[in-house]
Amino acid sequence: MQNKIKDIKKYGVVAKGKRELIKHLRGEQLTFRETLLAKCYDCLGYYRDGKMDCNVPNCPLYQFMPYREETKKAFSDEQKVVLQERMQKVRLKRVPKTDSFAVAH
Repeated sequence: MQNKIKDIKKYGVVAKGKRELIKHLRGEQLTFRETLLAKCYDCLGYYRDGKMDCNVPNCPLYQFMPYREETKKAFSDEQKVVLQERMQKVRLKRVPKTDSFAVAH
């Protein structure tokens, strides 16, 4: 593992996932997001060819790829309506803050 860390420090480009991969190789705990970044960094050879899209849409992690060129799709009109309705319900469920000093005795 130490040799791989040395290689990353020597040849690896400063990019999303570098710190996370080194952290993993040291045996430290990673969050889910850190794990994804570390895997992409490792899979793409430490981004030595540059920070770019891997162009492997069949990879199950591709949707999380940090340098993916494919833009995120916008919501359809139907999805927007559903989201607006959900947000209205959430707002209605919120309990208004009360001033604890204004309680009548």
